[in-house]
Amino acid sequence: MKRTVIATALAGLAAAAVTAAPAHAGGGLEQSGDGGYKISVSVTITSDSGAVVQSGGTSLAVAPTCWWELYNPDIGGNDATTPEGFQKFYDESIPLLSGHAAAGRLSMPDADEVKRVTEAAKNGTKYRWYSLRCQEGHNGVDEGYTKSGGNYYGTEIGIGYAAFIQGQEPEPYVAPEDLATSLWDFAQQGLTDPAIDRNPKVSANGGATLVNVPTWFWVTNPATALADDGKLHLTATAGNTTVTLDAQSNGVAFTSPAGSTSCSVNQAKYAYGAGASEGSACTISFDRSSAGWPVTASTTWGGTWSGNDGTGAALPEVYHSTTVNVPVVEVQVPNR
Repeated sequence: MKRTVIATALAGLAAAAVTAAPAHAGGGLEQSGDGGYKISVSVTITSDSGAVVQSGGTSLAVAPTCWWELYNPDIGGNDATTPEGFQKFYDESIPLLSGHAAAGRLSMPDADEVKRVTEAAKNGTKYRWYSLRCQEGHNGVDEGYTKSGGNYYGTEIGIGYAAFIQGQEPEPYVAPEDLATSLWDFAQQGLTDPAIDRNPKVSANGGATLVNVPTWFWVTNPATALADDGKLHLTATAGNTTVTLDAQSNGVAFTSPAGSTSCSVNQAKYAYGAGASEGSACTISFDRSSAGWPVTASTTWGGTWSGNDGTGAALPEVYHSTTVNVPVVEVQVPNR
């Protein structure tokens, strides 16, 4: 069974899974513990048949790359979030934005837009003014989240102020690589170290196996160690950003000073039982007795992610392992 994860960003604050957003934030933003913002992303896990495996109470917290928040510099008690207050702020600021402050002028909306919003508010449209915020190293123009106000010494200056009806501001933008990282972190939470069993076990010798007899090993927790079939397919959407992640494990490696073997997912899941074929099993032969040969079973997960903007990259590999000690005894042949 291949597990499929479908994650959809919560559009409204009422549906936020972690905490309610502060009064000046919008578009699904939540206050995070470090003073920044997060977007809550709800996760549902389904099987290939579409049956829900896990749902509810599970969420991702992804830091937005760019977002709009209510603009309120509180200059002289003037509420610049209101159309009237922003008009006052705009009229007083524009004459000052020249020379070394010219870049600030490029970030301002044009006068006609400010006037349009002010007049619309007088007619009852409940506009509020917002300012653009982006994480350090990101440009709202480059991310396609705002229009360019012009070029200043080789740098595109984005329009940093916009009026929206409160509650209808654009959803925050999440960079695909950030969403992919969070989604891969989430997927890893469901993967565990392999638990293994073996055969034979000689009860009279403390469960020991036998010298030169192929010892059969298998994984007893394939649902979590191997995601059943060694494949994960995950999709997450936050605003206009969608990321698809495909990861896989090639199986289980069994290593020991006595010998090693690599087994496919199906081999690693193949448990010993009456009538089972040894030819399809994972086996190691021990050439001499020991109080305990160490045997390590390990899985390695890797893969790729791709975004709906054409970006993508390899996923960092994830390694899980467990080690057991296998006692080995010789078969005692009675003298005749």
